[in-house]
Amino acid sequence: MNTNVKEILVIGLGLIGSSIAKVSKEKGIKVHGFDIDEASIKHALENNIIDESFASIEEINNKNLTSYIDLIVIAVSPEATKHIINGVERLWNSDITITDTASVKAHLLFKNTSNLVLSHPIAGSDKSGVLGVDENLFNGKKTVICNPFNAEKLHLQRLEDFWKFVMQMRVSEMSIKDHDLMFAMTSHLPHLISYALIDSIRLSSKDVQDNVGGGLKEFIRLSGSNPEMWRDIFELNEQNIIKSLASFQLSINNLLELITKTKELPEIFSHSDLLKKELEDIKKYKEDTF
Repeated sequence: MNTNVKEILVIGLGLIGSSIAKVSKEKGIKVHGFDIDEASIKHALENNIIDESFASIEEINNKNLTSYIDLIVIAVSPEATKHIINGVERLWNSDITITDTASVKAHLLFKNTSNLVLSHPIAGSDKSGVLGVDENLFNGKKTVICNPFNAEKLHLQRLEDFWKFVMQMRVSEMSIKDHDLMFAMTSHLPHLISYALIDSIRLSSKDVQDNVGGGLKEFIRLSGSNPEMWRDIFELNEQNIIKSLASFQLSINNLLELITKTKELPEIFSHSDLLKKELEDIKKYKEDTF
């Protein structure tokens, strides 16, 4: 396995960052880490998630990391990602490959950088923080790479190899525009719907107690995700989410019409057949797209 990555720095030791660090260490890569939460750094060091740590972004920016760091992975909320990339400006255009893990990209606008390639590993959990570390989080999943700054081929290849051979992920490339619209539909909207569904149960004043089926449990899992991250996503990808939500609202209206007009449908028409067709179309779309 030749990934040209022997040492990495992970900034942000939450679920994604700590899991990337854990897998990297298991593959023989030396891992440096940083988090604004000192307790997270302490836990990561004590539990063999990282080898060494930095004290601040300023220290990272001012140190000569090019002599030993091959890759920096910034695994924080979308808005914080922008601030951190700006905060390590002295490392731009160096031999270090810099990437992120945010699921929104359009706000990441930078000029004159040749070593920044954006990433979005499509993996997650309702758990958050370094305590949620999961070395199996990425296996067989997909990472989307965006290269809006036309990074040098060395950095693009290094990053693709890292996701493929270290994280064991599939890799594809998208434009930022396509990425943000795609994940507004397939990720951000489902989370928004989960919040709305749980809130509708709350407003009903009904105590569901243990009458919760598997479907609702999945919505509860989604609605329990990191609130800081999802606040950033809803704000930064607002227009795409509005488009997706409008389409969903149209579908809800169509379902209401279908349900209230069941007696007008021919007897030979089967709702189960309609549902089967819809599910097959969704499955085909998912298979063709992902």
